[in-house]
Amino acid sequence: FKRELLYLNNTPESLSRQLINEDSINIPSSPIALARSIELKGEFVKPGVYNFYPGEKIFDVIKRAGGYTQEAYSEGAVFLRKSVAKSQKEGFERSAETLEETIVNIITLGALNVSNEATLAPLSKLITRLRESEPLGRVVVDLDILSLRTNPISNFKLQDGDVLFVPTRPNSVSIVGEVLNSSTQSFNPDLGAFDYINLAGGLRDSADENKIFVILPNGQSRIIKKSFFSSQNYVLPGSTIVVTRESRPLDGINLAQIITPILADLATSAAAIAAISND
Repeated sequence: FKRELLYLNNTPESLSRQLINEDSINIPSSPIALARSIELKGEFVKPGVYNFYPGEKIFDVIKRAGGYTQEAYSEGAVFLRKSVAKSQKEGFERSAETLEETIVNIITLGALNVSNEATLAPLSKLITRLRESEPLGRVVVDLDILSLRTNPISNFKLQDGDVLFVPTRPNSVSIVGEVLNSSTQSFNPDLGAFDYINLAGGLRDSADENKIFVILPNGQSRIIKKSFFSSQNYVLPGSTIVVTRESRPLDGINLAQIITPILADLATSAAAIAAISND
């Protein structure tokens, strides 16, 4: 006959049993072996590395950490995920390949001559930057406590290696790109996007007024149209206003349509790095 021995604990009786031929030992999986971990950084009552189990959600861990401190700015939370970082890196590689194909098309179609050869230098630098960049894998999330309690979509499941950083409330807005003086200005609720651009010296002649976008504190990007310049809804504390360079079509190839989304992705990644670096 065949015996099956189930070792639930290391009792003297279980340890002293003699094994015979064809015995089988069934050792239950330890819950600890199934544990994953997430790191909570910044404005938590008890920041640190927390284990979680399959099926647990972000709010479960935030509660174990004691919740946010009074200084927490959940609108600017930076949530990072390894699988997203891998996908973003693959996206950067595809974008680099697209730009290389664009350069080949420009040359093949005869759009390049000696006088405008310098046009390709910024594209080459952008390709290099895409290939060298290591995205963090930022995910746009809504971590407002009320949303986490009432909205199942906001309260998402966790994956091993996730990182959540919650900063203190910032008091600044950054303006970068094709402005006379890229700078960081104090946040003023009475100012709109174009007001901040004026504080940075205004637009350069090379700026594309139709491709100005704002990176909100949670990492979401939004294009700002001229009619929205007076609106204050698009600028929150910790936002970054990005003014892109105007790109003219070359024999039917509109570089702006290709480059603007790439610049938005790079700027969003840079904003996440800056937010964590300021911790």
